[in-house]
Amino acid sequence: MFDFLLEEKNFSSLRRYIDFLSDLPDALTEIKRFSDSIQRTGHVLVSPPDAQTLTWTAVANESRWREIVRVVPALGNMGRQLVGQISLFLREFEQVAREASGPARRQLIGDVDPLHFTPINVGSQGTNRPPDVLYLITRLCLQLDLYAKKAMYFKARIVEVSQTIHRVFARFIETLALRLCACDAPVSKIEAYYVMGRIGLPNMQYNPAGHYTQEQRREKAREHLRVLDGLYANAISASNNLSDFCHRLNYFLTQVKRELQANDRHQSLRRARSSFLQIAHSLEELGRMADALARMSLRLKP
Repeated sequence: MFDFLLEEKNFSSLRRYIDFLSDLPDALTEIKRFSDSIQRTGHVLVSPPDAQTLTWTAVANESRWREIVRVVPALGNMGRQLVGQISLFLREFEQVAREASGPARRQLIGDVDPLHFTPINVGSQGTNRPPDVLYLITRLCLQLDLYAKKAMYFKARIVEVSQTIHRVFARFIETLALRLCACDAPVSKIEAYYVMGRIGLPNMQYNPAGHYTQEQRREKAREHLRVLDGLYANAISASNNLSDFCHRLNYFLTQVKRELQANDRHQSLRRARSSFLQIAHSLEELGRMADALARMSLRLKP
């Protein structure tokens, strides 16, 4: 149902944005050299691009991207295992409840023999001799918490990249659209870079040393600015979609955990069975999302 939030194009859009920033430092060096030469002739420059911030952002986002790629398969595999364990517990509980009849159906969870269930281990904290069924439920809730923590880590990396798109990349595009200096005709920086033919920006669609008229160069500059606007819009959309995916993932984790914890040792088998039936939808959605993460991990490269 939510596969569109995890489409490959979302990761591709973020990758293209990060690649653009990573390819930018050399161009920023040229921009600074060009700006310094213009300033030495007496021109008053208007807001040159912040090379230091852009370079730092490129390095930081490259690291964040590696973390994003690393976490996706872990989320997929961990999610599948978790859904499998909860599903197994619910099937086993259903079997116990179905076999109980008459007064036995009013038996309390705390009195059910835990040996009817497959042991649930969490690292070195598990045991093959659970004291009761509530212990098994607690183990499952702990795993839900661990998975939610991993999902929040993934979302945090996405949010960090998203914040640089808003605060850094948007500002960079704005500076390219501003006039080059305060004393001449209102020619934008990117048009000046193209007209001079001395600076190569990432994603340029022409050879700066090629033979073009000034108007052709200006039009290509404006086209390049539109490309950057598209890159910005796609990266923002991608980060929003991935963040929304994480939000929905956490929602279903919370729903499953809440329903599991709603049953204490004084709950009857009949009531607990009815309660556990409410988990089915959320668990199904978690399974789909975990499968989608696992599939996506096969297409992502570190």
